[in-house]
Amino acid sequence: MSNQENFELSKTDPALLKLVSGGTISFKAFEEDILALASVIAGTSHQNLSEIEDKIIIKESILKLKREPDNEYDKFAICILFEEHKLGYIPKAKNQTIARLMDAGKEFYAKATHKEWEGKWLKIDMEVFLKD
Repeated sequence: MSNQENFELSKTDPALLKLVSGGTISFKAFEEDILALASVIAGTSHQNLSEIEDKIIIKESILKLKREPDNEYDKFAICILFEEHKLGYIPKAKNQTIARLMDAGKEFYAKATHKEWEGKWLKIDMEVFLKD
């Protein structure tokens, strides 16, 4: 068998060949963003949410998280927004780690997992995710 025939019979992994020849291989460590917290949204009773409640689609609508380091009540405050409407906050007892990670440049978002009216209060459960 000639050298040419040997070469054709061997398999070459293009990614390995690229790495050996000085290139880099990139891959995604996680296929999904990381669930960081499951919680109720605090402070919804202080907002007028009756006009936007129908627009919040469970498990689909993206809720934005915005740090409020100058908040007079909580230096680790993280506001939860739907579109440009304030829904409330991550509860004070659960926000410090996420706030510190946000301050370090990590990005988070949330999705509503359940919502129901309890009298005049709209209770919204959420899951907060770390973007990967």
